[in-house]
Amino acid sequence: MENYKLRADEVVLYKGKVSLKGKKGSTELILTNINLVLINKYTPLFRKEEVTVLEHPVNTIKMYEGVPQVKTKDTTAEIYLLEKEIEVDFNSRMELHQFTNVVVKLLTGDDAVHRGAKKVKDSIALVDDTLGIDTVQTVGDVLKEGIVGSIAGALGKVGNLFNKNKK
Repeated sequence: MENYKLRADEVVLYKGKVSLKGKKGSTELILTNINLVLINKYTPLFRKEEVTVLEHPVNTIKMYEGVPQVKTKDTTAEIYLLEKEIEVDFNSRMELHQFTNVVVKLLTGDDAVHRGAKKVKDSIALVDDTLGIDTVQTVGDVLKEGIVGSIAGALGKVGNLFNKNKK
């Protein structure tokens, strides 16, 4: 990292080689807790190496409904910043996945596993509130009693709800 000096309060969270759309040469992407840094090195024929360092504060990455706007397709990531868009191509899907996980963790405080678990928990709570049943208990009953007995029990609970409302 001879071309970029870390600040005293700055730490590297991700570092890897990428291809930057519209730039020749090799590009190193560094994500820190403060900046997204792209260091492009290009050596024209018979000339001295040209180095371009682009710094973007991580707080300029757009957020929508609590999710950083980093869109992925195959090995390409489109990073949406407040002032521009950056398109980078990673060497593999695994590297792209690692990068996006670090960005999500940095900007939301949750990793992908916890965010997914929260979505499932919220969905189950919505079903429970809507139907007035305990989904987790119903699944447990299915495992214990078989599917026919459990469904009948759950439908009986829902039927009782409707009968209460008619009185």
